[in-house]
Amino acid sequence: MVVKKLFDEFGEETIRKYVQKNADYYIAKWKLMSITGSKISWNWAAFFFTSLWFGYRKMYFYGFLYITFNLLSFIPLYGILIWLVLWFGTGMFGNYLYAIKTYQDLMEIKVTTHTQELFEKRVVEKGGTTFLGVLLMIVFGLIIYYTFMYIMMAYYGGWYY
Repeated sequence: MVVKKLFDEFGEETIRKYVQKNADYYIAKWKLMSITGSKISWNWAAFFFTSLWFGYRKMYFYGFLYITFNLLSFIPLYGILIWLVLWFGTGMFGNYLYAIKTYQDLMEIKVTTHTQELFEKRVVEKGGTTFLGVLLMIVFGLIIYYTFMYIMMAYYGGWYY
């Protein structure tokens, strides 16, 4: 399991340097997940802010996937079910997805750096949070939704009231 490997291969201090903001929260959640072997761990920020949380935590790929799959919520009847699965799924598995990202980033840094000093510097640079990521998710979401609406309007011949 990725969470267990994260603690086995990198010390808690390295993980703390990577996560930065709210490191105590994530370390506690990941330790519990490592002990229980569960991939489920509730995250309120991931639940309420979904793609914005992904952007804030620099998990752009997951944010783009969430926004793209969220287009399926426009399917009549099934749309609400799809939206609820995406929404609750992000709240339930957000911590696990962040652990995967943390592990992958730390492994990449470990392989590409040759000194401990450079490793620690890169950990701080690559980790942390960013509001630029939040802005990126907002812009991407607007582009995707407006493109989708434009295609639907072109296909159906405009808006009908």
